[in-house]
Amino acid sequence: MAAREAFGPNLRRQRMQRGVSLDWIAQETKVHVAMWTALEKNDFSKWPTGIYARAYVRSYAQMIGADPEATVDEFCRLFPNGDRRAERLIRGQAEIVNHPIAWQEHVPADLDRRSGRDVTRPRRSVVLSTMQRCVSRLLSMPRALWARRADGSKKSATSPIS
Repeated sequence: MAAREAFGPNLRRQRMQRGVSLDWIAQETKVHVAMWTALEKNDFSKWPTGIYARAYVRSYAQMIGADPEATVDEFCRLFPNGDRRAERLIRGQAEIVNHPIAWQEHVPADLDRRSGRDVTRPRRSVVLSTMQRCVSRLLSMPRALWARRADGSKKSATSPIS
């Protein structure tokens, strides 16, 4: 059995081994049982594409105790529904309107998760400049409060309304 044909049945086997019912998954995820049955049969004809399909697969994997990231990666590799690239969609839309396209999928290195740099951690310079702004604001707060308090006491002495 090829990896593509085995994807859904393997998920079903893992779910059954752990004693998790499709009804429970449907109740927890608010996704109809028919969608989960289709996943286990590799029938993605009524499934959404892109980020929604990946989110469904990730939720299912979490519910059955499988590794969500590895499951989503495998899903994206095997099925076009999980395709993370925009090129296929853009080319398809350009073809519908008969528009020539010179599309190139280019992701800047600082945004590309595959570049090796941890993009989830901000750069040191960003962290330092943010910290400097926070410290300067904190240091200027007492002066502003003192000025506001001084202005408030003058106004209350001259104001006819208490």
